[in-house]
Amino acid sequence: MNKNGKKTLSLFLSLILVLSLFSPAFAVENEQNYEGWDTIKVFETTDMHGYITDVSSYVEKTFQYRLAYIAKIVKDARASQEYQDVLLLDSGDIYQGTPHSNLTYGAALRAAFDKMGYDAVSLGNHEFDWDVQTYAADQNGTMAPYQIGGFQGDSKIPVLMYNLYHVGSREKVPFVQEYTVVEKAGYKVAILGYADDYRADIMAEKIAPYEIDGSLEKLAAKAVEVKTATNADILVILAHSDPKEIAEAMDSEVVDLVAGGHTHTISYGTAENGVVYIQGNYQARGYAEAEIKIHPETKDVAVVNPNYTEVYNRDTVEKLYDKNGTNTDLDPEIVAISKAAWDAVKDEMYEVLCTVDQDILKTPIQEGTTTSVAGNWLTGLMLDATADLDTIAAFTNSGGIRTSLTMAEGAKTRDITVADIYTIAPFGNKIYTFSITGKQLAQHLENALQGSYENSNYGDQFSGIVVSYYKVADGIRVSRIVTDKGVEIDINDTEKMYNVCVNQYNATLAGSVFENLTPLQEDDYAPIDNLSFIAALQARREAYGLNWELDTSIRAVEVAAPDTQDAASENPILKTTYVVTSGDCLWNITYQIYGTGSRWTEIYEANRDSITDPNELQVGQVLQIP
Repeated sequence: MNKNGKKTLSLFLSLILVLSLFSPAFAVENEQNYEGWDTIKVFETTDMHGYITDVSSYVEKTFQYRLAYIAKIVKDARASQEYQDVLLLDSGDIYQGTPHSNLTYGAALRAAFDKMGYDAVSLGNHEFDWDVQTYAADQNGTMAPYQIGGFQGDSKIPVLMYNLYHVGSREKVPFVQEYTVVEKAGYKVAILGYADDYRADIMAEKIAPYEIDGSLEKLAAKAVEVKTATNADILVILAHSDPKEIAEAMDSEVVDLVAGGHTHTISYGTAENGVVYIQGNYQARGYAEAEIKIHPETKDVAVVNPNYTEVYNRDTVEKLYDKNGTNTDLDPEIVAISKAAWDAVKDEMYEVLCTVDQDILKTPIQEGTTTSVAGNWLTGLMLDATADLDTIAAFTNSGGIRTSLTMAEGAKTRDITVADIYTIAPFGNKIYTFSITGKQLAQHLENALQGSYENSNYGDQFSGIVVSYYKVADGIRVSRIVTDKGVEIDINDTEKMYNVCVNQYNATLAGSVFENLTPLQEDDYAPIDNLSFIAALQARREAYGLNWELDTSIRAVEVAAPDTQDAASENPILKTTYVVTSGDCLWNITYQIYGTGSRWTEIYEANRDSITDPNELQVGQVLQIP
C-alpha cells in the first residue's frame, strides 16, 4: 500500500485475524474488506523454455497445449466482471528448450505472446543462447518480429532489464528497456526489469560484450527513482531472479510486487517487510498470480492472494489435449500457433535413431555419485563425434541435460527420435577438443566434482574414464583416473598429453582448466552437440541396428581418504609454508614432504619478472630460508 496505508492496513488485518479466531461471522465479513476497491489481476509465467506445447509423446493427439490453456484463463479474466483489469507478465527464458521452438528460433512463442497481450517480459539468461538482438529483442527494446505459418508480426511488448551494460562502461544496451509504464483500470503501473548476475549461466562468448550489476541496494534505489519519475500508483519488479530474495531487500512503501524466475521453482508469499512475491514454476507447468487492490480515492494499494495454479498434472493431463478442436478450455488462436510451430519441423522429428530398454534419466544412478545414465549416454556420443581426434574422455554438465527420456507406463522399450535429441540437448553447444596433461585432467575433475551446482557446470558428467576421489576440508582430491581401456593416468604428470572433449559452455566458464587453452580444431569446424549426436546415432544404427545398450557404470567413485601416515599415500606427512625471494620474485610456497619424496604445490607469485616456472626454484633455495 502506498505511503502509510499499507502499514495501517497490515495492523487492521492483524486485528481482524485475532478477532476472527473468536468470531466466524466476523471472518466472513472480512472477505468484503476490499469492497469498493478496484482489482487488477496479475498473471505471471516464467522459464517457458519453448513449451508452448509439450510434444514429448510425439503422438499429436496427446500433445499438451499448455500455453493455450493459460491463454484461455487470461482471456476469461479480462472478460470477467470480477476484475477491473489484468496485468500479464513473463520473467524470461522464453524460447530455448523444445524442438519446435529451437528450430524456429522461438517464433511461435513471440507470436503467442503478442496475441495474448503480454504487458512486459524480463530478459532471461537463455535469451543470449542465440543472437539476443535478433531473436529475443530489437533496437526498440521490444520483442523481436516473428513469422510462423500464417502468423506474422512485430509486437511492442517491452523487454526489461535495467542493469545490463556494455562491458567496461556504465552505458546501457539499446535492446532492453529499464522499465515501462502501463495503464491498468485507470492507474499507472510501473514495471522495472532486473536480473541477477547470471553471466555464469551463459556461454562465455555470448555474454562477453555485456556486464550485469546485480546489486540489490542499487535496485532498491532504482525503484525509488522510477516510482518518483513516473508518479506511478503501483510499482512491480519483473526479475529473472529469486523473487523472495529481492522482495526482502526492497522498501514496501515503494515496491508492491516482485515477479521472479530463473530458479525453476514455485514461490509465492509475503516477505516480512510486506512486499509480495510470486514465481510460476517452469515449462508452462503452471502460472503465478496475485491481486492488486487499489482504493480509488486514497490510491492505497494492497497486493493480496499470491498463489500458484498448476496447469500440468499427470492425473489431469487430458485437459490440455486439443481433442480435435473440441476442447473449449484452450484458446483456439494459441492452439493454431502451436500447431504451426510443430508443422514447421515435424517431418524430420519422427526419425527413430535407436531403441533403449530403460529410462535415460538425468538424475544420479545412485546416491553418493554424480553419474547419470543421461550423462553417460550424451558424453559417449561426444566421444563418437570426436573419435577422429583420439579423444579419451568427454565432459558435459548435468544442468545442460534438460530432461529425462522415459518409457511409457508398462512399456519395455522406448524409441529415441530426432525430436528427443533436440529436447534433451537443446543448446547447440560446440564440442571442443583439447590436449591436456594428467595433472590438468585431475584439476578439471576436482573443479567439477565439488558437489555444488556451480562446480558441476565445469563438466560433472563424463565418459571414457573412471575417477576415484575422496573428500577433504576444502573440497575433493582425485586419487586415480583409469581409462575405459584400462590405462591408468598419472594425476601428477605434467608432460604426457591426452585429448579430451568438452562442451563450449563448460570450456569457456571462468576458472575452467580449458578457459585459456586453444582447441585442436578451428572454431568453425567444431561439431555441434545435438547435430553430432544425431549423426553418431544414425551411423551406429546403420552399423549395428536400433538396439542400444545404455552405459550404467558409475564414472565418479568416492573412496575413503588415505591414511596420512601411509608413505605411499597422496597426503603429505609434513606441510610447511615459506616465503621465498628469488631475483625479483616473491613467492609464497607450501612445501609438502611425502614418504616417497617431495614436490611443490600451491605456488602464488606476487611479481613475475624473472621466474615463471616453479620448478626453476631449487629445493636447496627453499630450505635455506626458515
